[in-house]
Amino acid sequence: MKCAEIMTANPKMCVSEDKLTAAVRIMWDYDCGAVPVVKDLKGKELVGIVTDRDIAMHVVGHAHVHPSQGKIADCMSSPVVCCQLEDPLETVVQLMGENQVRRIPVVDQNGCCVGIISQADLLSRATDIEPVIAMLRKISTPHSKSQDEPVKPVATDETPAAKEKETKA
Repeated sequence: MKCAEIMTANPKMCVSEDKLTAAVRIMWDYDCGAVPVVKDLKGKELVGIVTDRDIAMHVVGHAHVHPSQGKIADCMSSPVVCCQLEDPLETVVQLMGENQVRRIPVVDQNGCCVGIISQADLLSRATDIEPVIAMLRKISTPHSKSQDEPVKPVATDETPAAKEKETKA
């Protein structure tokens, strides 16, 4: 099976100068968690990808940035792990596992985005499910922290009144 047979064709895209809210609106309207970022919407040359997690981590990590003010370029991933239309499905499974990504844009011979493949596409359309399951396990393995490492608390900006109310509850 080839990428062209399993991908979601013509995904909605945005450009790096768009506000974060443009990507959020696409994710909401089309029930997806990632949006390919292209140089321009006419040519569709792939330059990045932005995920719901990228946006959440950027907005929370930079509390002074409101989604209507931040740009996609500020939090998109680039360069992008992608595949080509004629690549075999095994290539997608391998790339997802090796790079611990849940979605892979599909590009044509000119590097223009023509589709995207998600975990859901693989699970619902792949004929040989065993490699997909192995890839999902690999993707789901945390890579930034040891399982034995304790979670450190994050400082908050709570007011003393809020802290006092919490301790009384």
